[in-house]
Amino acid sequence: MISELGHFLLIAAFCLNLGLIANYISIKAVLVGHTSFFNKLESLLLTLLAISFLLLIISFVTSDFSVKLVANNSHILKPALYKVAGAWGNHEGSMLLWVLILTLYLFLFQFSSRNYPEVLVRNVILVQLSIIALFLFYILVLSNPFERLEFPPLNGQDLNPILQDVLLVAHPPVLYLGYLGLSIPFSIAIGFLLTNDHKINIVGLIRFWSLTSFIFLTLGILLGSIWAYYELGWGGWWFWDPVENVSLLPWLLNLALIHSVLILERRNSLLNWTILLAIMGFSFSMIGTFIVRSGLITSVHAFANDPSRGLFILLIIFLAITSSFVIYVTKRPNYENSMKLNLASKELWIVVQNLILLVIAAVVFLGTIWPFIIEAIFDEQVSVGEPFYEVSLIPFVIIFAFMLPIASKIRWRRKNNGYVRRLLILIFISSGLSACTFIWKDFNLLTFIGLFLALWICISSILEFISSFKSKLPIIKGLKSSLILNSRLIGRTCAHFGFGLLIFGVTAVTSWEIEDIRNVEVGEKYYLKSYQIVFKGVDYSVEKNFKRVSGSFEVYKNSKLVGTLSPEKRLYPSRNEVTTEASINPTLFNDFYMVLGNKLDENAWVVRTYIKPFISFIWVGVILIALGSFFSVFSFTYKDRGITL
Repeated sequence: MISELGHFLLIAAFCLNLGLIANYISIKAVLVGHTSFFNKLESLLLTLLAISFLLLIISFVTSDFSVKLVANNSHILKPALYKVAGAWGNHEGSMLLWVLILTLYLFLFQFSSRNYPEVLVRNVILVQLSIIALFLFYILVLSNPFERLEFPPLNGQDLNPILQDVLLVAHPPVLYLGYLGLSIPFSIAIGFLLTNDHKINIVGLIRFWSLTSFIFLTLGILLGSIWAYYELGWGGWWFWDPVENVSLLPWLLNLALIHSVLILERRNSLLNWTILLAIMGFSFSMIGTFIVRSGLITSVHAFANDPSRGLFILLIIFLAITSSFVIYVTKRPNYENSMKLNLASKELWIVVQNLILLVIAAVVFLGTIWPFIIEAIFDEQVSVGEPFYEVSLIPFVIIFAFMLPIASKIRWRRKNNGYVRRLLILIFISSGLSACTFIWKDFNLLTFIGLFLALWICISSILEFISSFKSKLPIIKGLKSSLILNSRLIGRTCAHFGFGLLIFGVTAVTSWEIEDIRNVEVGEKYYLKSYQIVFKGVDYSVEKNFKRVSGSFEVYKNSKLVGTLSPEKRLYPSRNEVTTEASINPTLFNDFYMVLGNKLDENAWVVRTYIKPFISFIWVGVILIALGSFFSVFSFTYKDRGITL
């Protein structure tokens, strides 16, 4: 009964969605002027989808194996938390969550657009409803999450074991909030073009929603990266997996969009470019959807499915992207660009950074789809891995990072000659501090460049914040007001400083990581740098839905116990799969990372041990980038006698 009700609500939501679209596109709209009534209908659409998704979760929690999706992705012995996560840990359920979040953003958009022209809001809602309709149609035709089984299994088949993790409960919803948040800037851009009134100011709307999306997308990528770091047992934080790449692409384009909005806001320039970036950002989110769900790739993150469903998604994406670019080409504003570009203009540096971000995105996209192209043309399988991305991307990342403090420090309406000397001094200081590192370490050019860039960005961010904040403080009464009015400055400083920490963490762990692989017997001691490791023993146990073998290792430094590690191997009988669970002793300055490998005989095991210096700076840096974006969402600009959001 629950399954049938959930399916019925999906059908009702689709019919309601079509009715709303018909009203918005009709020449004489039904009940014109009754905006609140249609707001309630859009709230009803959200309610129908939310209840439908809740019913799917209930089916998982109650282990209703008569539902095909539950039978294929759950087990009667699975912990309750992972039963809930099973609702979106698969293709059909995740698509329902996908549509639910699209509708949630539609609902929230209504509250952020009350002061905007009705014609713009109407067109934006129409575009968003059209996207929702396409994916709802796809769910009902080819991806029904409530499909019944004629002969349900007794216990179910269980969710993929490596997806049974606390972070994987939060990672997909947070990432989807980022992906689908880009649908609002996309809808705003297309809705703006459809109004034929290019004097409407859409800067505030695009800026707010692009930043909101950026926060969730950043946190979603972070959660996925941390999960891969400790769950996959390889000790890496980024693997250039195709699914990782497709989440990075909209992030890069959204970052370019956020910075281009700065020029549109200050100079009323780059309107067409900003609209194009808004279209491209969500387009790549949808392209990522096709890559992950088409069955083209094999990945621990991917939902491999039959080609027919992949082709259907491709058709939806083709229609959405093609129609949006046709509208862009035919409706884009025609105006003369009054922006002055020279070495002393902030606009030039932001534009160049935008172009670099697009080049980076193009390289990542090419590396992701290249194996598909080769297989389609030559029927050969190739892989594009870390060496390709390192060689092709590092030069552009270096240029982008070096330009960041310069672009940030240059002022919009002031002479910038006085800043050149300060920048040169900061470059000299950063170079000197970076060179000092090699008193203790062997010199490496890439390591030096990475350390220099990290220091260059971090020191510049701090000094810029101090000087800017002090200059504005006297004209503002009270620290609270100062923090509010300068939240954009705080956000920019926080995000840029976080980017500097990210570069430092990546440089340190790449350059100074220590790896040790050996055969170790129970009771044996071995040394790694200044650490002594003792293999104390192995313990066997049976948990609710898996069997576990756990090693016990004590780590000493200068005869003092600094940590106990317990790496595991798990066997999930329901799927007959073995997983490796790394054990990590994290500190601010390094992680002690251990993996238990295969058993060789009664007492000997293969053990992999890593010391990963400063890897925590990667996580902290990304968190600061998201936190800086959060401050920027609520930023104000102080102008003359008024304050505008």
